[in-house]
Amino acid sequence: MKLRILPEVLEDIEQGAEWYDHCGGKTLGDRFLASFYSYLPEILRDALIHRPVYRQFRRILIKPFSYAVYFRIHEEWVVVVLVWHTARNPTDLKERLEERILGAGASLND
Repeated sequence: MKLRILPEVLEDIEQGAEWYDHCGGKTLGDRFLASFYSYLPEILRDALIHRPVYRQFRRILIKPFSYAVYFRIHEEWVVVVLVWHTARNPTDLKERLEERILGAGASLND
């Protein structure tokens, strides 16, 4: 399998890092980014271990942070679709997942 990260995900993690920088200083934002990137090999290696939590979307929690990485498997690709704070509204989460995957449409078939 190959890993693909939607461009919007980079915005998600930057916003998360900025929030942690604001709350806990520059090093906390850097730790958040490092933690996110450290999970990517696990997502690629063990994608099927994580059960779907909403439709075809799977999730892994970014520990020790309150964020989750949502991804789906599409043919030979593991596609990271969204990084989401776990305290946010679940209804908004479902809408955002749908928007992201519809917006990615054609790029999923590359």
